[in-house]
Amino acid sequence: MRKMKVLVLAFVLFFISDHVYAVCDASESTELNGLANNVNVAYDIIQKEIPKDENFNYPDGLTEEEREEFVAYDDYFRIIISNLTEDLYVVVTNENTGEKWTFTYADSDNGIVNFDDLALMEIVNYTIVVYSSDVTNCPDTELSTKKVSTPMYNPYSELVACEGIENFYLCHEYLEVDVDFSNFNEEVQRYRDGLIDDSGDEISDEEDDGNGFVQFLKDNIVMVIVVVVVIIVAGGLITFVVIKRQRRRIV
Repeated sequence: MRKMKVLVLAFVLFFISDHVYAVCDASESTELNGLANNVNVAYDIIQKEIPKDENFNYPDGLTEEEREEFVAYDDYFRIIISNLTEDLYVVVTNENTGEKWTFTYADSDNGIVNFDDLALMEIVNYTIVVYSSDVTNCPDTELSTKKVSTPMYNPYSELVACEGIENFYLCHEYLEVDVDFSNFNEEVQRYRDGLIDDSGDEISDEEDDGNGFVQFLKDNIVMVIVVVVVIIVAGGLITFVVIKRQRRRIV
C-alpha cells in the first residue's frame, strides 16, 4: 500500500511538472526584451479601388461607356509591424477610436504583419504593445511599447493657393500637423514673400540676402551676361590702348 502511494505521488508530481512553466529567469527576460526592441513599426500609403456598388458616386457628365471605364481609388495607410517572432505577440490600439487588434506570429508572413486603415482628414495615433507569448517561460509579459502616427489628408493641397508651390509643406498631399484655414493662408503668403522655407522655418537675413542675389541673377540673366561681356570687351580695349601708348613712348 505504501509502495502504491509513492507511485501515485510520483505520477502526480511528474504530471504537474510537465504542465507548469519553468521559472522566468533574468537570462530569458533579457533575451525577450532584445527581441521586443527589434520589432519595427512603420506605415505606407497604398491605394485601393472603390467598388462600384449602389453607393458609388460617378462624376457628373459621364456617358455610360465612360462610366464603365471609370475607376476611382481611396487612399489607405498600411501599418506594417516587422520582426515578430514565435516568442512575441502584439496588441495594437487605435487611440482615436479605441479599436484593438491582436497579432501573433501565426498571423504573420515570416514575421511581418500589416493591416490597412482608410486615410482620413485627421491624424491617427496607434500604440503597439509587445508581449511575450505562451511558448516562453514568461507568458503575457509586457516588454515594449511603440507608437506610430499616420498623417492627415490635406484638402488645402487641392487649392489654387498651392499652385506652383507644391514643395511647401502645407501644400503636400498629407500633413503631420493640423492647421486651420486662416493660418494656412498666412503661411502661404509668408512663403511666397520669401520669409519661410519649404519646411516652414524662418529664413534668416543672411539666407535671405543670399537667396535674393541668386534670384536676381536668375531673373536678370540676359542683362548680367551683356554687362559682363561689355566689361570684358571694355577691359580689353583699355589694355590695348595702354599697351599701344606705352609702345609709342618706348619708340
